[in-house]
Amino acid sequence: MLYKIAISMLCLLMLTGCWSRRELNELLIVLGVGVDWEDGHYLVSFQVVNPSEISNQQKRGDRPPSTLFQGRGKTLFEAARAVTAEAPRKVYAGHLQIYVIGEEAARRGINEIVDNVARDNEARMDFNIIVAKGARAEDVLKLYTPVEKLPSYSMQQSLQTSEKNWAPTIAVTLDEAINKLSSQGSELALTGIRIIGSPEVGETKQNVEKFLPPSRFRYSGIAAFKDDKLSGWLNEKESRGYTDITNNLVSTSIAIPCGDQRYLGIEVTSSSSKIKTRVANGYPEVEVSIRTEGNVVERACTDMDLSDPSTIKKVEGQTKQAILDNAIAAVQRAKELKSDIFGFGTRMEKEHPVFWNQVKDQWRNEYFPQLKVTYKIKMFIRDTGTIENSTIR
Repeated sequence: MLYKIAISMLCLLMLTGCWSRRELNELLIVLGVGVDWEDGHYLVSFQVVNPSEISNQQKRGDRPPSTLFQGRGKTLFEAARAVTAEAPRKVYAGHLQIYVIGEEAARRGINEIVDNVARDNEARMDFNIIVAKGARAEDVLKLYTPVEKLPSYSMQQSLQTSEKNWAPTIAVTLDEAINKLSSQGSELALTGIRIIGSPEVGETKQNVEKFLPPSRFRYSGIAAFKDDKLSGWLNEKESRGYTDITNNLVSTSIAIPCGDQRYLGIEVTSSSSKIKTRVANGYPEVEVSIRTEGNVVERACTDMDLSDPSTIKKVEGQTKQAILDNAIAAVQRAKELKSDIFGFGTRMEKEHPVFWNQVKDQWRNEYFPQLKVTYKIKMFIRDTGTIENSTIR
């Protein structure tokens, strides 16, 4: 009897099917989300795919490859639900790639924003979060972009590529942002994106009908947060120092002066950093160690003999000084903003827990701005190219 009951139950389980299944033609696939704050309300913008415009099997029409649906509300959930008043289908965030926060919304605070999206069981945690610098997230998502038809995909690919090859950018995912916001000894830092040219021109198809689009996006600077609010921006030099100190630098270029408006090009091929903390006479101190390797990739000054070991030592010294200057500038700016984006406090908590418990409540406003930071920089030139000295005169 028990055997028959077990068989019956198994058959019933097989008949349940995919109870939560939804067909693609019932959904709006969201690739990008933008959040702005205006007139006391959230404005949420969903950038969704127009499948017929990106399909290779269907003849493309005059519609853009993606469409923007917007909703407004006192809460993010209310704003998102308000989208249904216009959208013909339910939005689906399972393929979300980029999340843009307008600068005004970022200065107001992003805890509500991050909490809302983290509670969505359809959204994954691996999409990137960026801040619109001096712009609205809505305008960033409206841009027609060259090469890649879908703006959100273009922005995500550009962010991840520049992180690997250009020091002043970092690709931060949702789960990484949550970890930073929940830490008492470390502050959040996000890459900024700005619009070059007119936003009005950028949202027209004519924007991509020229060799150089008159309106385009560019990643620029790093946004430093204090608690969950945007505190200020790091410029390019300071952003380079930030990625070096936090061990986020993969590869970049450094220009070393070698004459009148002439520079030696150095490609950084690897970089690693370590942070050590100590407590001296009741005050915290931090030591930052950076080890960098690179190659000479451009020699504009023909009087430099790259076959001479003393020349290589001189170049290493100049490159080391440039790295040091970037790091000092980054720490100084972070202190001015009272934003420990380097995680010095987190390291202090791990290495000196008793001391940390005594100072953690005053860390942001008192101890971090007065923190003594020392640097140990090592730089090694490993290659000068297939020819040591150019034949160009």
